Amino acid sequence: MQFSTILIIMLIILAGACVQSALGFGTTMITMAFLPLLMDYSKAMGLTILLVTFSTVFISVKYRRDIQWKVMLPVLIPTAVICGIVNALSAKVNSSVLYLLLGCMFVAVAIFFFFFSKKTNIRPTVRSGSLLGILCGFCYGLFASGGPTAALYLLPATKGKKEYLATIQAFLCVNNLVVLTISLILGRLSMADLPLIGAGVIALAAGTLLGLVIHDKISSDIFGKVIYAFVGVSGIWIIVSHLV
Repeated sequence: MQFSTILIIMLIILAGACVQSALGFGTTMITMAFLPLLMDYSKAMGLTILLVTFSTVFISVKYRRDIQWKVMLPVLIPTAVICGIVNALSAKVNSSVLYLLLGCMFVAVAIFFFFFSKKTNIRPTVRSGSLLGILCGFCYGLFASGGPTAALYLLPATKGKKEYLATIQAFLCVNNLVVLTISLILGRLSMADLPLIGAGVIALAAGTLLGLVIHDKISSDIFGKVIYAFVGVSGIWIIVSHLV
């Protein structure tokens, strides 16, 4: 892999990590939107999950006192089970189809939040958490991206940005470990990818630290809008880049 390509990959990972630590999720949306243009979809997923696991572990430990485990469990358990099964089966699905579906999912989530979220009151109950957890499991298993769906449950269930950030990072961390284990078993990454992984870790660390600074400066009233505007833009980019 050429040095210029590695630099581009590092910039993509840095941007994703910055968004992740600033908004609670986002690394996957950035990396899975752009990395499949530079490498195989399955390798992009494996690299993304490995790196985002580092990021979510770091942020979860940093804000461990604010994690709301009891709030999280109703959505976490079904997500972890479903995403593990679906991710293992996704190896048999055409990568091009998965990439297009990923973009469609992002756009659908953004449209829902901007036009229907105020009319939809999802109460953080065991039932709603379980239903969203099943949906989130499919999204995580196919696209390694469950943050937008999890936010439907965790945003109204947590108090303040800090509690939300800590809880969703812990949620993502657990599911990342599930998908990472499956990715390693399926051989999505190999020893030959170690230089790329090392470069990615450097970019990830820089982006995570920068994102945490940005997180403290985002006002609460625009927090949700920033999150889902970003989701929509990412989805449109994926669809356009896939069809052009």
